[in-house]
Amino acid sequence: MVCPGVRRVQGVTRPPRAAPFDPAFLQRSPLFWPVLPAARSLLESSQEGAPDFPPVQSLDRVFGADRGDAPVRFVPAAPRPRRGRRPPAIDVSALYDARITLDRVVPTRARSWHDLMNALVWGTFPRAKSALHARQHRAIAERVVPGARTLPSARTRELDALALLDEGGVVLPGGDVSRAVVFGHAIYESLALGVPPAVVAAIAIDADSRTPRAVDEALARHIEDSERLRSPEELTRVELPV
Repeated sequence: MVCPGVRRVQGVTRPPRAAPFDPAFLQRSPLFWPVLPAARSLLESSQEGAPDFPPVQSLDRVFGADRGDAPVRFVPAAPRPRRGRRPPAIDVSALYDARITLDRVVPTRARSWHDLMNALVWGTFPRAKSALHARQHRAIAERVVPGARTLPSARTRELDALALLDEGGVVLPGGDVSRAVVFGHAIYESLALGVPPAVVAAIAIDADSRTPRAVDEALARHIEDSERLRSPEELTRVELPV
């Protein structure tokens, strides 16, 4: 769902997630600057010149040398259940946000641009990502009826806002558009594949500087405030120089 004021580019299809890996993707846009340290830490240590996706088990390198203090680990995502079978009762603790919040693991698909960009964002904004998934976990868990076999068909306005921020969020330190910092991993995916991002949702925060660490800490505080991000209308339109 896209709130009024948030840009959806008409006629743009979703990026092809099966596109082959290109190690030069970081050169396609200056907007990659926040995730460059995480990307270099990962690619320089795991590729060894091979032009292919880093394996899931190597993605922890986005946290640099201090991986022992990393907030999460990346693990291979389980295959999707086969269709046609009656689903079991939902185990809330096994859902994506719960795995991150309770087990500190991020289920990740191999050879996925989307999930690779998600790892780079984790390596750059770990506090904000942890806060976001913890809040999503709470918001989802409180809606699951005991014994239910399916999740509610519609998301709440709060979950809409959190999903927009996670996928298409751009942070404006001090509300200044000229200092925009990309947070949403779907935006990075689009930039890597050379297509305009489908959604760009801006959020203004009070940050002491534009550095990724300052943005991470300020955005985490913003997300942890339950009175904020209650609706997509809190996110506004912004134009990116793509």
